[in-house]
Amino acid sequence: MDGIMEFIEKIGTRNLIFAGVGLVVLIILFLFYRGMRLRKYRKLIVDIENRMNAIKSLPLQYRLGRVQSISKNMPDIVEQYEEYAAEFEKISDFQKNELAVLVNEVDEQLFYGKLRKVSKKMKELNEMLDVYENDSQALLTKIEKITEIENIQRIEIIRVKEKYRQTIDQFESIRFKVEEFVPSLLDIFNEVDDSFVQLEGMMNNQRFEDAKNFTGEIEERVDWLNQRLEDLPSYIAVVRQYIPKKINHIDTLIEEMSKESFSLNQLEVDSRYDSIKKTLEECVVHIKHLELDDMGTILQGEADAIDRLIHDLEVEQQAYHEFKEKWDACYSLITEIYDQYKQALIDSNRINSLYVINEEHIEIDERFQEFDKILRESYDLEEEMNKGDFAYSQMIAKVELLKDRASVHQDDLNTFFAFRDHLYLQEQRAIDELENINIVLLEIKSEIKNKHLPMINESYKDYIQDSYDKAAQIQAYRMNRPVELSELSKRVDGARDVIYKLYDNVHNLIVTAEMVEEAIVFGNRYRSTFLEVNTELTKAEVLFRNGEYTKALSTAVDIIEKIQPGSYETLIKKSTEKSE
Repeated sequence: MDGIMEFIEKIGTRNLIFAGVGLVVLIILFLFYRGMRLRKYRKLIVDIENRMNAIKSLPLQYRLGRVQSISKNMPDIVEQYEEYAAEFEKISDFQKNELAVLVNEVDEQLFYGKLRKVSKKMKELNEMLDVYENDSQALLTKIEKITEIENIQRIEIIRVKEKYRQTIDQFESIRFKVEEFVPSLLDIFNEVDDSFVQLEGMMNNQRFEDAKNFTGEIEERVDWLNQRLEDLPSYIAVVRQYIPKKINHIDTLIEEMSKESFSLNQLEVDSRYDSIKKTLEECVVHIKHLELDDMGTILQGEADAIDRLIHDLEVEQQAYHEFKEKWDACYSLITEIYDQYKQALIDSNRINSLYVINEEHIEIDERFQEFDKILRESYDLEEEMNKGDFAYSQMIAKVELLKDRASVHQDDLNTFFAFRDHLYLQEQRAIDELENINIVLLEIKSEIKNKHLPMINESYKDYIQDSYDKAAQIQAYRMNRPVELSELSKRVDGARDVIYKLYDNVHNLIVTAEMVEEAIVFGNRYRSTFLEVNTELTKAEVLFRNGEYTKALSTAVDIIEKIQPGSYETLIKKSTEKSE
């Protein structure tokens, strides 16, 4: 005690108090630090326990049981199951015998407040927990690769069910159109429903491979059904409405045409109609059994056959009226041509007897022989029509061909008649020219007779008689049949030119003589005044009496112009007015 007091005195009470306070503070700090560490480790051990429990709660055992169930129906998975079961046992032993033991040990140590080697153990726990977690996750991943077969299959089943649901919706939208016509559709839907129930049983029994194959079969059935539902309303409408309506139209046409003189056998109507009806009945049976392969092509062919038959019948009806019109026109043309040929034969004989024909022309006899064949063909065609066993559309072509062949003869007849008329006109022209010649000769004789000119009667008498003789010779040549018209025209033209020239000469002489008389009368007023005038006018009178009218006119005009310029023009003007 004395030693202690001595030590205290030596150190000092104050210092001792400071030292005691410091020591207490250190103890308090140590205890606080230790408490904080305990608290930290307790929190960490709780986290480790929670993490371990979380890993432990992974559905390894459940999934492994699923793998065991799957392996019963899939022998190739048995070996994998045994391998995964061994790994699971190993992981479970590690968790129970190593990890859980260490966790309990650290937890118990912390419970009693012991921190010796806790940090090291916590580090070891984290490492062991990582191993436990990694192994568990790796095993779960391996197991899920097998159990994923079920998930994939269920997803596939859901997809097929959704497709089937859409098919049902499609059926409901068209049900009122197809249910009555195809009552077996409901049975097919019931079969598909039963198939889904059977598929679910396979899934429950872990028969995934069978379920996969069966799902494919169901999907094919659904696709098949969906495709039929898409086309079914159209096909039903065609066989129940469109085609029957067309057939009714055919029935009406056949009934109408049967009442008239139509030959339906030529169009093979009965066989074509029976084929259409038979095809329709077969299509109805196939549609009721949903046997729709190539049904669109078949129905299109059926519709085309119907349209062709309707077209042929309507064309035949139209052809009937067209045929009547064309036959009437053809018959009238042939009859008219025949009548023209009869006249042409008469005319041909007549012109051959009247004229020498050197020109190329149509031999009407030969052409009539060719036309006679056409005429006989028309009789045969008319006899065929009376039998009634023909199609108007086919007969029209024959009638048109017959008419075209006959029309060629019409052109030949027109050419012949034009040639005939040409001959007649040529002769008539010669006759008219002869008449004109006679008229001109009469005018010449009349002018000569009326004027009483000296010398002219005797000088032109022979010319006029010769002209009459030529006209008579030409007339005699014309009456000598057959006559060559070109020679006749040549002779007539020659005679006409000569007689017209004679007429011009006589007329000119008469006009000249009248001008001489007028000139002498005009110059008489200057005779008593001018001796030269008297002499020249006397000379002109002598020339006039001798028939030299041109010299007389020249002599009279010259002396008058000399006495009174411009007198000649006055005489000409007066003579022109007189002739008009």
